Formats: sequence, C-alpha cells, structure tokens
Amino acid sequence: MTLPQYKPHPDRDRRIESAMTAIEAIIPLDLYPAHKKELLSVCLWKITEADGKMKVRYWSEEATSSAKSDLQHEHVHERRELIERLLKGEQIESVINDAIACIVTKKEHLILGKSGMSGWDRYLDTGIRVYDSKEQVWCN
Repeated sequence: MTLPQYKPHPDRDRRIESAMTAIEAIIPLDLYPAHKKELLSVCLWKITEADGKMKVRYWSEEATSSAKSDLQHEHVHERRELIERLLKGEQIESVINDAIACIVTKKEHLILGKSGMSGWDRYLDTGIRVYDSKEQVWCN
C-alpha cells in the first residue's frame, strides 16, 4: 500500500483568502437565510478544496487502499455546524481553521454521518483511523 503524500496547491493561500473574503462580505448582508447559508456553504467547500477535491491532507486508512470511485471528500466538521458558528458571530478565522477535509470511503462517510459526535470525535467514535499525509503519521 502506497500512502498518499500531501502536496499543497501553489495557490492554496490565495484560494483560502478569497473564500474568507467572500465569507466576510456575506456575513453582514441581510439575505434570505437559506441563501446566506448556501453561499457560506460554497465558501467552506472552496476552503476544504483549496488543494484540490481529492488532494487533501487527511485520509482514512480504508481510503488509502480504495478505488478512486469509492472515495468521498468528507468535511471533518460538518458544514452546517461551521455555518451555524459563523452566523452566531464566532470569529471567522476560528471557524475557517476547522474547515478541514478528510478522504474517506463512501461507506465510511455514511457511518460518520450517523455518529452523533462532532469533528474528529466522529472518527474516534466510529473507529475510523486517519492518516496525516503532510506529517506522514497516523493520527489515531
């Protein structure tokens, strides 16, 4: 098994800055609530895809040896949670720091969705082992 190696996109910082600027512009606007949430959701997607949809730092153990067609870009902290934090006035940078993706299998994605936990605790709760392809270490 060849483990993935993280390689940041050359425009990673610019892409994140762009999405963050958009979030800063959207938050104070008096928009229809569903529209505001959808626009923020797109911005959060752009942050988690700053290196490319499937070129993220974190991978589940099962994903490292699965076919590309069985993989899913998964938000460690679910977007609805991040959006609620933004709408409640939490510092944008703090929320952005939690906009993290992990590549998992489609089966694992379903399991994580049923966990009832939040963030990385969902992975611990479901026993899904995670590899940090930047540091080249297993996280849990």
